[in-house]
Amino acid sequence: MAPQQRRRCRCRGGAILRERTSAIAPLDGITVVDLSLLIPGPWATTMLAELGAAVIHIEPPGGDPLRRMMPGSYDLVSRDKVVLELDLKSSAGHDELWSIIATADVLVEGFRPGTADRLGFGPREMGREYPRLIYCSINGYGSDGPYRDRPGHDINYLAASGVLSLSGQPDGRPYPGAGVPLADLAGSLFATQAILAALLMRDKTGIGGYFEVPLAASALKIGEPRLVEYEEQGRPDKKEMMSRGAYDTFRCRDGAWIAVGCIEDHFWSRLCTAIGCVDLLNDQRLTSYADRCAHSDVVNGRLAEVFADADRARWLDLLSTADVPVTAVADFADIGDDIQMSRWLHEGPGGRRVSLPYDFRDFSVQGGS
Repeated sequence: MAPQQRRRCRCRGGAILRERTSAIAPLDGITVVDLSLLIPGPWATTMLAELGAAVIHIEPPGGDPLRRMMPGSYDLVSRDKVVLELDLKSSAGHDELWSIIATADVLVEGFRPGTADRLGFGPREMGREYPRLIYCSINGYGSDGPYRDRPGHDINYLAASGVLSLSGQPDGRPYPGAGVPLADLAGSLFATQAILAALLMRDKTGIGGYFEVPLAASALKIGEPRLVEYEEQGRPDKKEMMSRGAYDTFRCRDGAWIAVGCIEDHFWSRLCTAIGCVDLLNDQRLTSYADRCAHSDVVNGRLAEVFADADRARWLDLLSTADVPVTAVADFADIGDDIQMSRWLHEGPGGRRVSLPYDFRDFSVQGGS
């Protein structure tokens, strides 16, 4: 049976880069075949498409389950791609896949370890047939170790990595997630990073290669700065580890929230001076950031009382003028009206989309004298 094909028009990515730079997109001429489902692999290949790669997304008969579970996310990660439905367990689907891979530079798959081998397109087979191919496997826990065959989702990988233990309130239960699927998205970013590095290496050596990106390891990597801090502090409990003096969110009189991030002493001094709490500067318990964290109940309790006395607009105006790191806690409804954050938003099929947080310019277009 002929594969069903759905084409997605290019509305962002390489075309925009060409418009900005009057040059080719970085990944023009690179073809990516994506066999992964849900978010980690498809979001990675969407970013590659934004950089100019041609991406062919192979989905099972009936399509990616994400299309039914989270249709908005599916529209996001299937944009800028050619989408094909193939039954990879059939001989016709197997042969069709091989013919597609023959034209590819990169193959991305998101099966559990060993599944691609059983289906006949594992890294050994692909490497023998196409030695220039870059083969990226995104999985849960890696192809070695006792967790190899375990199922999982973002919350499981965050739990395994230790990151979930730091979520929620300092004295409360671990919160199921961080508002966004951190492990999944970290895996996407590390996969994209590794693919770009592998393409660069192939330019030097003439051959491709195989690597895997375990989502649990990706979560552990993004938790590395906190892990180092945990070790340096003598392995404290969660409350001690998570308490942050003057680094928190506070509710204002009108019910709106602000985020305050005064880590450095000079910001702490400006904050206390601006809000009329000079007595805190004279408190010998609070002379360093470590001290303020150790007494965060004193610091944040006082700040909460102060901020509750005026509306958010008043605090934003006062503290921005005083050069204090303070920001309104925006929700997704707010960011379209934010003069700074809206710069990275654009309208796409079905709603707003976010540009890559970088673009490519030559030095001649930089501002300044």
